[in-house]
Amino acid sequence: MSTRPKIAVLMTCHNRRAVTLKCLESLKAARNDAFELDVYLVDDGSSDGTGDAAAAAYPGLRLLRGDGSLFWCGGMRAAWSAALQEPHDFYLWLNDDTELERDSLVNLLNAYREFEGEAHGRVIVVGRIVDARTERTAYGGYLRRNGLSRLRFRHLQPGERFCDAMNGNCVLTPACAVRDVGLLSRKFRHGHGDLDYGLRAKSRGYRIVQVEQPVAYGERNIAYEDKQSQLTLSNYKFILTNPKGLRPAEWYVFCRRHAGWMWPLNFAFRYVKMAAFPERLLK
Repeated sequence: MSTRPKIAVLMTCHNRRAVTLKCLESLKAARNDAFELDVYLVDDGSSDGTGDAAAAAYPGLRLLRGDGSLFWCGGMRAAWSAALQEPHDFYLWLNDDTELERDSLVNLLNAYREFEGEAHGRVIVVGRIVDARTERTAYGGYLRRNGLSRLRFRHLQPGERFCDAMNGNCVLTPACAVRDVGLLSRKFRHGHGDLDYGLRAKSRGYRIVQVEQPVAYGERNIAYEDKQSQLTLSNYKFILTNPKGLRPAEWYVFCRRHAGWMWPLNFAFRYVKMAAFPERLLK
């Protein structure tokens, strides 16, 4: 890695103009002479002018456009593919609703360097987003819970650093991960793509490390959980067909890849639990 690493920031957005601009403003404030940033933003069919406003607010931003069908995984893959056209040392996944702390990027790089030697550069660094009201982790790294199921996860506790998987809100991946792990899987359009990537990286010998200091503060988006706990016919349709729900084809792939011999039970039980005990899904 060069002394002044080059980081490609990967983002995707859809009709959240004010939110996206706040994120880019925080990214500007987090810039540092110790590294270079190239920003790749996919505007996935926004009708509110998000993409054009972002390009005007952030000079040098590479703007790509989608037709509204990409969702998170598709948009991030498109940004990543575009970034591969130039050499970069790192790729930073960044959700457009993440307002970074000023020292966040420095802390991500420092965490990488802390473990770079012993892991031979095979380190993925996860940023932790904290709910300012509860001071609990809203998004960050995950560890598998003890038990028969391999698909039960929890966020890290204070003092824990190493993860089995992660949310994709703020993640620093080294360039070698593209060779070893690839990009986000095409099997997923929105959810589970980030968890899948972390689990695949871990299985290929990568060390996934969470930064101790929060990279941002923000609330968890619980819209999908709300739909699961209020199972109207409309919500059932959303869960089973919308890319932001739990579409059976994608859940099948995730279970087959990561649940081990219990994958059929994991696959079926999620839907049975949803139908029989919706009030327990948020516990």
